[in-house]
Amino acid sequence: MTSPSPAEVSARFIHAVAWGEHLTVWELLALEGRKTVLRVALGRGMDDVLASRLREDRAEPDELNAFLTDLVNGLRADLAGADLDTLGFEEQPSEDLLRAAVVLTTPTDPELTRHGIDSLPVATIRLVLDGGTWLVTGIEPRRAR
Repeated sequence: MTSPSPAEVSARFIHAVAWGEHLTVWELLALEGRKTVLRVALGRGMDDVLASRLREDRAEPDELNAFLTDLVNGLRADLAGADLDTLGFEEQPSEDLLRAAVVLTTPTDPELTRHGIDSLPVATIRLVLDGGTWLVTGIEPRRAR
């Protein structure tokens, strides 16, 4: 059995965000991604002791659930305006066999489709191959300018 592709892992991650499956979101985050999330949380006032317990997988279930609920809500806010159930997942070519990028796309309206634009980028998910499994290191939303 082959492990899921970066696009399949990205789809599972977004599905977990959309449906509030916060433990799956945490499970699909690579160590690098978890460190980034905790660094942001510390910058926003999270207690150092709690961050340490989360980093070391020693947090109480209620602490972990509260933190992950906030994380999922933050990811939803980052992707606001996109219908998470209709996203496309386009794996980008890469020469680095241990890293991957998947662009999340949203279908366009019929007017743009008539002009040959079938989808627009919403965000990029970055992944790393860890022990034969693709895990998410980060998500970079595209902001309207």
